[in-house]
Amino acid sequence: MVARKHELNPNMVNRWVRTYKVVGEKNFLDGKTPLKNRTTAIYSEQEYKEIVKENEKLKKLLGEKDLEIEFLRDLLKKQTHT
Repeated sequence: MVARKHELNPNMVNRWVRTYKVVGEKNFLDGKTPLKNRTTAIYSEQEYKEIVKENEKLKKLLGEKDLEIEFLRDLLKKQTHT
């Protein structure tokens, strides 16, 4: 309906909506959209570095939590078998 009202191709409007949902309002309005070949960055280099750093931190934290859970399960097994 919107596409017809503004004489736009409905596929183009649908693509805009999907892109908006993926990248968010700020990035969409700034023209930061993902391409299938990944040649256009959604984030600045600084933002990307911060995301990578946070991702590594979260991976480490997750690994520590996994070890803690494994340790507690082993401890629980030892207590129930004695």
